[in-house]
Amino acid sequence: MKHGVTMAVLLALAAAPAMAQTAENLSLDHGAVWQTLKTGDTTQGFLQIHNSGNMADVLTGWDCSIADATALVGANGKPLQSLVIAPGQTLVLTQNGPHLLLESTHDTVDYGSVVPCAFSFQNAGQVAGYLNAVPAPNPKP
Repeated sequence: MKHGVTMAVLLALAAAPAMAQTAENLSLDHGAVWQTLKTGDTTQGFLQIHNSGNMADVLTGWDCSIADATALVGANGKPLQSLVIAPGQTLVLTQNGPHLLLESTHDTVDYGSVVPCAFSFQNAGQVAGYLNAVPAPNPKP
């Protein structure tokens, strides 16, 4: 596992219902992932991270077990090592901003399925997150 995410967290994710999870003053919400056509595809994941506390926290780790590797990348596609979530703010992982890159999926990501992921934060520790599979946008001609 990369980025400090443990197998115990992934097992807990598999047993948990598909809903937003909270830890400390952080909550994860509105997770989405593009569906894929075949096993081994790479896809993108998106999420909102809400910090309702009065201290900043830092996203330091991420792993979606359906993929061989999960990367956090910026809008330019270059890997990021961490992201700061300011107090009282919401950090949004979007298609045109920082987002997750799930590389070499073990199965297809089918429309309507839920992909469990684990996230590590500097202060809040490990938090479960879920990405709901939605249709990928049509490529522009």
